[in-house]
Amino acid sequence: MNIPLIADKEARGQRWNHVSGLVRRNASILLIYGIILVIFLLASTFSPNFRTTSNMVNILRQSIVIGLIAIGQSVVVLTGGADMSVAMVARMVALIVATIFAATGSNSALIVPLLVLGIGIGVVLGTMNGALVTYTHANPFVITFGVANILRGINLAISSTPIRGIPSEYLKIYDAKLGIVPVNVLVMALIWVAAWIFTTRTRSGRALFAVGGSERIARLSAIKINWTLVMAYIFSGACAALAGLFLLSRTGVGDPSAAEGMDFQSMVAVALGGISLYGGRGSMIGTLGGVLLLAMLSNVFNLLQVNIYYQQLLLGLVVLAAVAAYKSPRSI
Repeated sequence: MNIPLIADKEARGQRWNHVSGLVRRNASILLIYGIILVIFLLASTFSPNFRTTSNMVNILRQSIVIGLIAIGQSVVVLTGGADMSVAMVARMVALIVATIFAATGSNSALIVPLLVLGIGIGVVLGTMNGALVTYTHANPFVITFGVANILRGINLAISSTPIRGIPSEYLKIYDAKLGIVPVNVLVMALIWVAAWIFTTRTRSGRALFAVGGSERIARLSAIKINWTLVMAYIFSGACAALAGLFLLSRTGVGDPSAAEGMDFQSMVAVALGGISLYGGRGSMIGTLGGVLLLAMLSNVFNLLQVNIYYQQLLLGLVVLAAVAAYKSPRSI
């Protein structure tokens, strides 16, 4: 018997099993980036302007707002919840900061304090969402949807018309570049890396998966469920606030219709990226793919002048397909 030959076959079999297992575990991530590659090749064929360096940079810049919101949404969805108030949180922060700027004569000395204030507002609203979800034990979608409607009314009370008077120094947050690469794109890349490290390499991040997978098992594992849930919504609120602050620097006005539909789009990005809408499974790398795919599709649609109504129809179909791809744990 040729023992070395048998051992070699066993080793190859083990390597194959390892590779195939890795592919199965990351199938959703491989799929989303495969789709991105296909769309890139097709779009480059139909529109030569698509593959230009300036357009690629533009796509990355366009992905920042939805990217920030999607990061926070991912953390919440991993716990088995949903935050449908993110768009209204972003809008409120933008309107409040714009109102203060306008009332103080575009005082650039207030930029840092107002950035802190904006993030603080997001943290407070996130804490409120987390407390309501945790202590009422109601459906997170319903709770945050109700909060979103309350915030919508408050936003209209703040202003129903665009607010101008943003200092030029604040607008440089959007325009600053390091070579040909916008600084905000580099900062966004660092935020994605930090989010990935948080969810995969920290105890609090792993707790998100445990709570989303099974609250009963998480409780038996001595995980603080209430704190984990509240922390997730605080994180989501802070990310939404950052998105609102960035959106203000991009548009230069406090827009009472800012971030419209971003709650829905963030859920699309999360679902496309392979995070289970029932919680407990997924990756930030997948969500990043979902964000890039949405930004790329939006860019392609604009280049090809596709009607906005058809764009919304496509997003709706994508959500239905993504939800159908996952089974509820109760049905298994």
